[in-house]
Amino acid sequence: MLYTASVSALKKQKTKMSVYYLEEKYGNGVVAPDQKDLELYRDKILTRKGLILNYLAKLMGSAAEEWMRHVSEEAASKDVVIVDHEKNAEDSFRKFLAEMMVSMFGSSLELCYAGELTEDSKSR
Repeated sequence: MLYTASVSALKKQKTKMSVYYLEEKYGNGVVAPDQKDLELYRDKILTRKGLILNYLAKLMGSAAEEWMRHVSEEAASKDVVIVDHEKNAEDSFRKFLAEMMVSMFGSSLELCYAGELTEDSKSR
């Protein structure tokens, strides 16, 4: 099962899950948003739509596709959570990435996205 969560919500979970942080320093740079794009967005040089389009283009790369395939295969047989620091799931890239993974690999792997773990979520 595939989940998403903010860092603060993940700390409240007691269930053992495989955790993938959307950060380059954790070895997940091929699917993490580009820092330069985030800075351009924060400086209002790049629009939200432009930020999403650039991220989508990154996810279409072969390295990103391989990462998504690997994590999707893992999530088809056990609990996996994609984590970033954004508190609002709607503004985060974790949800976009999870939905992309299900779109690309869901039917062949019977992968399900179970949604966002929140600080209010009961531990499973």
